[in-house]
Formats: sequence, C-alpha cells, structure tokens
Amino acid sequence: MQPDTDTQQPNVTALERERLSAEREGRLIDLIDTNFSANGLRYPLERLHDTVARYLRDARYRPHSQGDPAARAAIAEWYRRDAALSVSPDAVIITASASESYGLIFQALATQGDRVLLPQPGYPLFEHVAAYHRLTTGSYPLRFDEGFRITEEALERAVTPDCRFLVMISPNNPTGRMAGPAEVAALLRVCRRHRLILICDEVFSPYRYPPDAAGQRPPLPRPMAAAEDVLVLTINGISKLRATPELKLSWIVAHGPVSTQSEAVDALALANDMYLSCTPLSQHLLPHLLGDLDHEQWLSRSVAERRGTLLERVDRIGVMELSLPDGGIHAVARLRLDALPKHLRDDEQFALRLLRDTGVHLHPGYLYGITDDQCLVLSFLKAPNPLAEGLERVWEWARQFVR
Repeated sequence: MQPDTDTQQPNVTALERERLSAEREGRLIDLIDTNFSANGLRYPLERLHDTVARYLRDARYRPHSQGDPAARAAIAEWYRRDAALSVSPDAVIITASASESYGLIFQALATQGDRVLLPQPGYPLFEHVAAYHRLTTGSYPLRFDEGFRITEEALERAVTPDCRFLVMISPNNPTGRMAGPAEVAALLRVCRRHRLILICDEVFSPYRYPPDAAGQRPPLPRPMAAAEDVLVLTINGISKLRATPELKLSWIVAHGPVSTQSEAVDALALANDMYLSCTPLSQHLLPHLLGDLDHEQWLSRSVAERRGTLLERVDRIGVMELSLPDGGIHAVARLRLDALPKHLRDDEQFALRLLRDTGVHLHPGYLYGITDDQCLVLSFLKAPNPLAEGLERVWEWARQFVR
C-alpha cells in the first residue's frame, strides 16, 4: 500500500500498535527481527577476555586518522583470505558504523546538491543520511519479476547530470539478492561513462547461499576486484560479519586509479580525524575477531540453516510466492492476489490482519520502497523454533483462503 504523505505515519503506527499488543499478550513472533544476539547469534565474548586484559594492562591512546595500523592490516588480511584480494592497509579507513561510513563519504567527497543513486527497494536509512549532508537522492528499480536484478538500462535511465555516487548493496536488504558478475560489470560501465563514484555496501557479505558440496559459500562478486579505472568505496564491518554490533566497528576500503584513490583516502582520513568515533579497544580486538574462523563458519552455517527452514515451509503457504534469497538475512514475498479476498490484497492490510489474527509480524513492502502494493518483507534470522512456529501460523491462517 502506498499511503499519502500525511497519512503515512498513522499507518505505520497502526502496525506498531498491533505489534505491541501481540507482545503484551505473549503471542508475538517477530519475523522481521534482525537482532543477532536476541536470536541466539552472538560472539562468545569469553574468547576476548585475554585480549581485553592485555589491552587494559598497557592501554595508551594512539590515535590515527585512518584507524589503528594493526586493525587495518587485519582487514587487509581478511580480504586476502575471504576473496583473494590484495588490499593495502593504507587504503582502509576505520569508522564506528556503516552509517558513519556513508556520512564520511558524503562529507568528504561531495558538495551540496550532489545526487546519490540508490537501489529501490532498499533499507530506509540512506536517504536520511544523504539529506543530513545536504545531498539529494534518486533511485534505480529492482523488480520482483526480474529477480531483483540490476540492469544497465535501468541505471542509465536513472542517472542525471548531478549524480555523484552510485550505490550497490550486495547482498541486498531487503531483497536477499547478491549481484552477479554481469551486474557488477554493468555498474562499473555506468560509473565509467558518467564519472561516478561507486559505493559498494557489502555488510551482509558472510551470508551467501547455497553452499557447495564441500560446504563452501559461493563467491561474492566485488567491484574492487574488477575496477582499475573507477573509484570504488567498499563498506563493511563486524556488526554483521561477527554478530558484534555492540563493538561499533566498520570500515571503508578505497580502490581505483592511484591518484584518485590517494586523494579519496586523504579526504576521508581528514573527515574521520574530526571524530575518531571507533574506540581503541574495538580496534585492538579486531585482529582476534577477524581471525576467528570457527565463529565465522558457525555463524554463516547457522543463518544458512534458518534460511533452509524458510524455504522448506514457505512453499506450502499458498497465498504468497518467495523471491529466493541467495544472500543476506531478508527475503521478499509477493501476495497471490487470486487467492485472497479483496480487502487483503495490499501489503499493509495483509500485514495488519495477519498480525492481529496470528501474532506474526511481517513488514509491508512499501516501507522499503516496493511500489506494487502486494509484497511483504521478512527476515529468516529468527531463532529456529520461533521461525518454524511463525511460518506454521502463517500457513494455518492462510489455509482459509486457498481454494
């Protein structure tokens, strides 16, 4: 459902009111809950005790505008191990969050009125970060019927003369799509033609499906592996990578023509030096965290198993079809209008009625910019038992509509 501007907030409040009611009554299953630790996915902090103790015994404040050199070296080593990419620690800037990373990029490398081109649908945050830095935003469409693929034609139609940045989010939130090599190549061609900076947001990079027979995740196509003549700024961090959002550590990797990359790093380091938001302790812990391969494998395997639960159970829910997620922790389902009464044929009314009747909370697609009024967004990060129960409730409820 696409509410009018003056009624949008009341509509969101109605869904939140139902959610709070179901929570008070003890029947809520929140299938849009993306809190790792609340869903049993947390880093075993006891593994950090010795590292923390060593830091505290010799704690000295040694600020660096790009971040601690040992932490930046650990990031470079992680890219070598995860993607066989050669990343220089000198091309890394450590920040406190992905949002701050976007903010630093907009602050350091844009001027007022520049335009940021975002994927739609997308997480409803980046428009606010851009506006805060006096930038404007546009979007390029990702469509359900096209598997949410990025097309060069859509990118070209969306580019305007004032564009400065093109944003790629892979794996994508909320579509669950991982951009393939052809899509990455298209993005780079458009950036090359229009002299755009490509921002690659890969914060959900650990979650890639399906694994091969040996249990290995499919590779993630990364623009910085293919770009020598385009400035690519890659954002990642340990919030999703190690399920440690409380440690507040993210980073930007700059890659591109030598002089352009050097200028970008200098500008970003200067902006970062004004805040130095990431704590020295988190940076001290980073080599240990990124070196913990057992936790990395356990985390990605656990989320993959939860995705499997979703795929096993969603097919029999006859009132919706799922766009198969090959990355991330989200998925988009489209309502089958021919199976539903007229009053449930838009995303918000369906989500409200489902929540009221069953206690299962999903998001209407319009919250993420999905415009066709018949899509829902959910996350499969939920702990296995409530995830299975929530999907079972949806199936039982939907049976009344299936002919």
